[in-house]
Amino acid sequence: MRLTFIQILCLFSWLPFTGIAQDLHFTQQYANRVHLNPAYAGLHADYNGTVSYRNQWPKLPGAFVTNQFSGYYRLRNQHSSVGLVVSNDKAGEGGLAKFQVGGQYAYQSILSEKLAFSLGMQLSYGSQRLDYSRLTFGDQLNDDGTTNLNSQELNFYDPVRYASVSTGAVVYDNNFWVSLAGHHLNRPVIGFNDASAYLPGKIIFNGGYKFALKTYYYLNKPYEWSITPSLTYTQQGPFKKSDIALYTTYTPFTFGLLYRGLPFLSNYAYDQSVSLLAGIVVDSWRIGYSYDIPLSPFGTHNGGAHEISLSFEKIDYNKIFKKRVSGKNYKRIALPSI
Repeated sequence: MRLTFIQILCLFSWLPFTGIAQDLHFTQQYANRVHLNPAYAGLHADYNGTVSYRNQWPKLPGAFVTNQFSGYYRLRNQHSSVGLVVSNDKAGEGGLAKFQVGGQYAYQSILSEKLAFSLGMQLSYGSQRLDYSRLTFGDQLNDDGTTNLNSQELNFYDPVRYASVSTGAVVYDNNFWVSLAGHHLNRPVIGFNDASAYLPGKIIFNGGYKFALKTYYYLNKPYEWSITPSLTYTQQGPFKKSDIALYTTYTPFTFGLLYRGLPFLSNYAYDQSVSLLAGIVVDSWRIGYSYDIPLSPFGTHNGGAHEISLSFEKIDYNKIFKKRVSGKNYKRIALPSI
């Protein structure tokens, strides 16, 4: 399907100009923690790999589709972790595509018997491009309804390439966590032939508390019934977004309800939604699905958002139990999982 240039402008007309440069986001935040903050790398498992897919506003011509892989590995010294985040985001039939790959390093340390912290940083390489061959300009339209192949418009731009720096910190114990991260601290230029168009810095605050109603171990594996409320606030340039969520886990199932668009902490009504989440753990695999139910007229007309995640993680519970039973000084504090 070929779109006219006017259609492309209409597609983005509901956004303020600076909104075009916003980052991608996920409803299943805790399947993509290292996307929120590089300091999350290595806090839950010995190693982890997650694949995520998001399809937003599927009724629009050429939906907003995001694919991402993220993973980390906790080094043998138990204090350092390395991570990787690779994402590809495509918006509309015009082929506006953004690719980014980032390497992460995180360092964890114990503050007290029950409290720990993690510091992390991320260095990313990104590129942004627009496929003008998918667009039709006004001078290509003939009176008889046919379309010329050539246009006099300047319709070729080289992809924009940039580097981005992010950092963050997490303070946590076995039940609560507080996270603060800053992304695009160097404000990279992302405009096509426009050095004044840059990616604004982004701040993400995230926190929550897990209320464990019942926990027990069976065959060296943990089982639980818990309720976890959480809050996430994001600000990037003039854009503000807030999510409040409530999760309940009854091993091996997790269900969640998320509301996006809290008054006074969000400023774009088009993004208001209620999200339903469900997940299941099978051995070392985690599978999650969520659907965003839009509350705004724009979102209702163009559909919500489907999101799927698949994670593999490895936690050596036998090693943990053996060290504790043998009396060895094993002080690893685990970040609450959702």
